[in-house]
Amino acid sequence: MRPTRIAFLFAPLAALLLVAAPARAEDAATPGPGPGHELRAFCKDNPEKCQEKRAQREAFCKENPAKCEEQRARMKQKRAEREAFCQENPAKCEEQRAKREQRRAEFKKACAEDPAKCEQMKQERRERWQKRKGGGGAPKAQPPANEGASPPPE
Repeated sequence: MRPTRIAFLFAPLAALLLVAAPARAEDAATPGPGPGHELRAFCKDNPEKCQEKRAQREAFCKENPAKCEEQRARMKQKRAEREAFCQENPAKCEEQRAKREQRRAEFKKACAEDPAKCEQMKQERRERWQKRKGGGGAPKAQPPANEGASPPPE
């Protein structure tokens, strides 16, 4: 095959790729249901808080690069597991998503009606999360070393 012929064959393909790639990137960036959707909405509504959270995360990752990388890997794995679950069980996945959205809407409504109660509910949720997660934020209260133990042998 001649070089000019090859150029004529690949030129339309290259043009197609140059046009299609930016279009696909725009489609991927459009908001919708998915892992980053709520974060993007939060950052749009609360740019100061969003910037503060990002700075905290960056500082954490600078101080603890291994732990940060471990957390990223764990989240990537969880996302993949969830995606696989949703592909295997689309009806169940959609039902769970609808329930989650309903609870979130109820929570927002309660917060709009009574901000003080909202803060209390948020604090309770944080505490439940910390218990479920096994600590992490505030240090757990350590029981005294000798409480409930038999006396040392003499």
